[in-house]
Amino acid sequence: MAKVTVQAIADRLGISKFAVSRALNGHSGVSEATRAAVVDMAETLGYVPRVRPATDIHIEILYHDLRAMYRELWSHVQAGAQMEGARRGVVTTVRWTNDPALIGQLAAETDGILLIGPHGDDMLAAIRASGLPCVRIGGPLPPLEPMDHVAGADEEGSGILAAHLVAAGHRRFIYVHGQNGLAGRVRRCQSLRDYLETREGTELAEIGFAEDAAAAAFRTAMEQQFARGYHPTAYVCGNDMVAVMVTSELMRMGISVPQQASVVGFGDYTVASQMSPGITTVRVPYQKMGIAALRLLLSRIGAGGPVNDLPPQRLGLVGELVVRGSSGPAPE
Repeated sequence: MAKVTVQAIADRLGISKFAVSRALNGHSGVSEATRAAVVDMAETLGYVPRVRPATDIHIEILYHDLRAMYRELWSHVQAGAQMEGARRGVVTTVRWTNDPALIGQLAAETDGILLIGPHGDDMLAAIRASGLPCVRIGGPLPPLEPMDHVAGADEEGSGILAAHLVAAGHRRFIYVHGQNGLAGRVRRCQSLRDYLETREGTELAEIGFAEDAAAAAFRTAMEQQFARGYHPTAYVCGNDMVAVMVTSELMRMGISVPQQASVVGFGDYTVASQMSPGITTVRVPYQKMGIAALRLLLSRIGAGGPVNDLPPQRLGLVGELVVRGSSGPAPE
């Protein structure tokens, strides 16, 4: 197969080779509409950017979360960062590591770090000591940590799920964390609680387990809720994988979804659209998180970085409510 060239992209779009080059390299002088058209055409044709010299900016992408349920998420984040890097002529290297000692070695050969997912305080300390600019994606930061952070707007997402269910007539809620103690889920549960406190006549219970796929623990917890006379009609889950488990177990318990109970998740994992019924959820823009993080990191690199005179930023990307068959009107 012949190599796709900048000229081929220009010919397809009817614009100059100069405009295509500027669009692909992230330079000014082209409109955002033209830039988007060029990028889309480049992806369609399979354009591969030329290898840049060693003097180019080099970014390390570090993560080590081996949990199967998060691989899909982090792969989208990584893809977004690498795609944006390729468009801007930035060299990106992906490493599976949680070794703080590696940071000192990288300091001499890299310009910045994207830290994806959960990492220990020792990694944060090593990055601070290195002086390298770093953007953390997803994983929580300690309060006032002097590091940029990109994530989804979790609290807003949880609030919109609550509003959707309340509008459908639901008043008795239960938040199913799945695994206990995960920071994002704790925040989303609190956002749900805050919203329901503004709606008269609503109730909220909360359950969690040692792991997400704890079907037996879920059944036991629900039997305890039923025994005390609490019968929720809205199950708000820590993520889509938890929602899949909850939906399956409710049906095994003789509770139909969504006729007798609505179930909602979070994240819009692939499985959410493959279930029957499909899972109502919030679509988190994981790939765009990778893009945003790389752009923010580039703005910190070098003495002339355009945001170097600003304090660390907390950037939350807004998701989208996706209504599927797992949610419906509250039963009469």
